[in-house]
Amino acid sequence: MKSLKAKYYSWRIARRYKKFKNCSLPCRFWDKKRDTFEWVYYDVLRQGGFDIQNSLYEALGNVSSSGVTYEFEAFMYGRNNPDQKEAKYQMIKSHCHSFDEVVGYVYEYPESFRIPEDCLGEYSQQELCCLRKMQSYLKAIGLKDEKKSLEIVALNEKWEEINNKKKKSLIDRFFLFRYLKKWEKLNDKEKLNRCRNEKALLYSSYRILHTNKNGIADAYLNGEKDYILNRKYSFDKKTNVGIRFMLENENNEYCGTLEVISEEFVPFKDLKEEMVDYKLAGYKTFSDYKEHLYNKYLDDERIYQEKFSEDSLLVYLKVKVLEKF
Repeated sequence: MKSLKAKYYSWRIARRYKKFKNCSLPCRFWDKKRDTFEWVYYDVLRQGGFDIQNSLYEALGNVSSSGVTYEFEAFMYGRNNPDQKEAKYQMIKSHCHSFDEVVGYVYEYPESFRIPEDCLGEYSQQELCCLRKMQSYLKAIGLKDEKKSLEIVALNEKWEEINNKKKKSLIDRFFLFRYLKKWEKLNDKEKLNRCRNEKALLYSSYRILHTNKNGIADAYLNGEKDYILNRKYSFDKKTNVGIRFMLENENNEYCGTLEVISEEFVPFKDLKEEMVDYKLAGYKTFSDYKEHLYNKYLDDERIYQEKFSEDSLLVYLKVKVLEKF
């Protein structure tokens, strides 16, 4: 039966991709019937005779025998070494061969995913920042590490028990026949439930407040800083009161949420020293800080196509802390 299925699969592959039989390099293919995009080339060693990948990185990597390795650790189900008798949930060091796969493991294990110190060199600084931000977001919404439910564990144990029987009854054979469909149904149900996250829905309406300098995010959370200062543009007619922010610290990690409780419009020339914490922003004097703001808003003229002068309005927002992560 398995041999018949394998032959049928090979026949379908050969028929679907026959026009690529002379392609020794990956060729893009949009399959209208299946609504999928793939990279395909002929490879006699593959089942069906073709190498089929969703990404050019995978396809070209196979052709040139090249690729990358990303190592990490997470609290996963498995064995740490061949000598371990039983698989169990534990911290396991593993690896994958694309950044997209790494993101997948962060998504599956947001609580326990970590990169060992001696493996940090395998990642670029940009990749590390991206992973930190993703992981901190998943932690902020309360997403837990993936674990199989007791129902799936019981189903798997029953399969193993029946599969190991030397003599199987008709009921046993029917169970084995139905096992895969039942497992897929339970697995799909668990994944859908995991993706129905109320906090993710709540935070989808929040804005992001980036803080690039050390200590600013902590100052917000500790109450040392309670304002946001922006330029007032003529096209921005709505009030800012009630707007909420997810606060991002200098390490690209989400660390809390804020809400605007009041707003005040102040001409730039009337901005006072007591209204701002210029030292926290990294300036020695208030005049240096104000000069920096003036030059920044002048640069922004080209982006927003709105002239800036000493009489231009600033919007001074007072905020309160809602949550600390």
